[in-house]
Amino acid sequence: MKRELLRHLRETLGKRPEVAPKLGISVIHLRKLENGDVNPSVTLMFKLSRFFSRAPEELFPDVIELKK
Repeated sequence: MKRELLRHLRETLGKRPEVAPKLGISVIHLRKLENGDVNPSVTLMFKLSRFFSRAPEELFPDVIELKK
């Protein structure tokens, strides 16, 4: 599952080679996160959440299932 919001937010800040170092991850890892090929660690999920000022469940709806 592609993570369109994550990709959109990253694109507003620049290309992957510009953004990935700010996150402390490789360009390849960022691409795989955006494409849904890999899931983030809990630490990285919250780091991305803070970086993009969005809730983790918004960035990774396929990873986090909200309990109602």
